[in-house]
Amino acid sequence: MQSNKVGSQYTFDNFEVSNSNRTAFEKAKQFAENTDSKPMAIFGGTATGKTHLLYAAKNAIEQNSPELHVIFTTTADMVSTLTSIISNGGTAEQFREKYMQADVLLVDDIQKLAGKEAIQNELILIFNSFYESGKRFMMTSSQKEAGYGIQNRLVIREFCGDFAVITRAYIHTKFELDPEREDKRSALLKESEQVYWGISHDKEFSIESFKSYFKNVWSYFSQNIGLFDIDREDAKIICYLNRVDTVLHCKLLSNIEVWEQNACILFLKGLIYTLTSYDIIMYEEGFYGDGVLFIPLPHHAGTSDCLEIKIDEFDNWFNRYCEGYKSTRIGKRLSKIHWRLDL
Repeated sequence: MQSNKVGSQYTFDNFEVSNSNRTAFEKAKQFAENTDSKPMAIFGGTATGKTHLLYAAKNAIEQNSPELHVIFTTTADMVSTLTSIISNGGTAEQFREKYMQADVLLVDDIQKLAGKEAIQNELILIFNSFYESGKRFMMTSSQKEAGYGIQNRLVIREFCGDFAVITRAYIHTKFELDPEREDKRSALLKESEQVYWGISHDKEFSIESFKSYFKNVWSYFSQNIGLFDIDREDAKIICYLNRVDTVLHCKLLSNIEVWEQNACILFLKGLIYTLTSYDIIMYEEGFYGDGVLFIPLPHHAGTSDCLEIKIDEFDNWFNRYCEGYKSTRIGKRLSKIHWRLDL
């Protein structure tokens, strides 16, 4: 459960209202102001402002009705709490009692309970109790359809009250300047330009330089980018990633082996996908959580599954896929036409 200070900066007043989030904003505000509000669910992808509105509701209720006990929690916190209680000899009932003491319950990221049947069952019981007692509860999720590892009963409970869907990313236009971040981004933009210019003009390009650049981009975004921190300058880096990806797909480089180039394409695709995808249900915690990179594997990699790695595992996995591509091509450099068709 979150402390009272966490998220205190997020209010309805500083939420940027647009056509894509206006309904969610108005319904969340009504939920916070009306003690008789029905349960509320907000759906939307990554960076759409769901968590901001959840915190805004919490802060408004605590300010206007300080006598009410408000609990703000995430599903990750709930899993951790249940695990701790059970491992210490407690019971699921004690877990439920921990949340039932609240007058208002706010739960973030329901979709992260995918596949966790036990905690889903407990949450359903908690929501049922709140609903039957007339208490308020509000939740957020990136998925509003049944499936995706979420029980139908939990999805139905989400719709027992009111809901709203946010269709586009929520991006602030003004930020407090962060000199350290600005310096890192400036250096990364310069490095991006150099890498792109080098491969597009068939200049010196080494696997080691690619891996270094790749990890620099990965490290920057995982350290500096959160749900509400994306801006236009950061988008320039992603544009360079797309340009590099285009060249790697369309041009056979002369100073690296074809299997090395294929590995570059595979991991670059994963980095771009992870940075731009809203489908966070597809990978555990996600890039904006603890730096996990999601690599969607092509069929020719030997599996239709995916690979989830952290930054300290990158070199090992990159080398493994270089060897894998090399063995499938019997160590021979293919013609440019054959190489492009195979991709």
